[in-house]
Amino acid sequence: MRNAPSLLVLAACLAAPTAAFAQEEPHDPWEGFNRSMFAVHETVDKAVVEPVARGYRAITLRPVRTGVQNFLRNLRGPVVFANDVLQGEFGRAGVTAARFGLNTTIGVAGVLDPASGMGLERHDEDFGQTLAVWGVDSGPYVFIPLLGPSTVRDAFGRVVDRGLDPLTYAEGEDADEFRAGQTVFTVLSTREQLLDPIASVRANSVDPYAALRASYLQLRESAIQNGRTNIQDLPEFDATPVTPEDGETNDDEGTQSNLLSTGVTLETPALEQDAGGKP
Repeated sequence: MRNAPSLLVLAACLAAPTAAFAQEEPHDPWEGFNRSMFAVHETVDKAVVEPVARGYRAITLRPVRTGVQNFLRNLRGPVVFANDVLQGEFGRAGVTAARFGLNTTIGVAGVLDPASGMGLERHDEDFGQTLAVWGVDSGPYVFIPLLGPSTVRDAFGRVVDRGLDPLTYAEGEDADEFRAGQTVFTVLSTREQLLDPIASVRANSVDPYAALRASYLQLRESAIQNGRTNIQDLPEFDATPVTPEDGETNDDEGTQSNLLSTGVTLETPALEQDAGGKP
């Protein structure tokens, strides 16, 4: 559980339940088991993860949290690059490599994001998307506590992505501590950004499980197509949300767009929509 999550998987899922239910019948033959796992996920989140995330928000300033988000995203650069190449997206691979180099150096280990200001837009890829490009079927839908919604294909992809991550093989006196810290801050950063959206979904959604499932499958297809699939009534969610502080009203569109999960997703594949589809 060391990859920085794409905040984007679960949140937009919960952001647009109406569009979600407009989907065709999902392939969820294990629905009973999945719903029980969803219930476990919710219980752990409400008891442990959400309170800690609220504490994290209370003691940190917004610029600090943004720097943490940038740092975690930058760590994922080698995995994104590998999947760009495996998909034959060599132009996008070049952008990923350039972003990683610039943000790691000029951006102070990725805490800052000067590459975006230079026109090198961020995108995300994972091995689940690579398998889809290669023609592998998604398989049944699965819900994994603390990791969130997935499919058999995407769950396998997460395992391969771990193998593609250079940090998996890092050795040294502090390597294990660094990986543990990455996991902790991934949890905190992801869940903190979802505090308000998740509270809203819990209060207003008739069936959060079904809305999450349907929207995840739709958004996942859009990610595989690099945004070529036309998804109506769903928010844009590639922007970093601005979390309200000190009584501010949060009217940033990025907040709605990053509604990712009813809990914490540590390795959820990213669903960012990009211009142009995969071949």
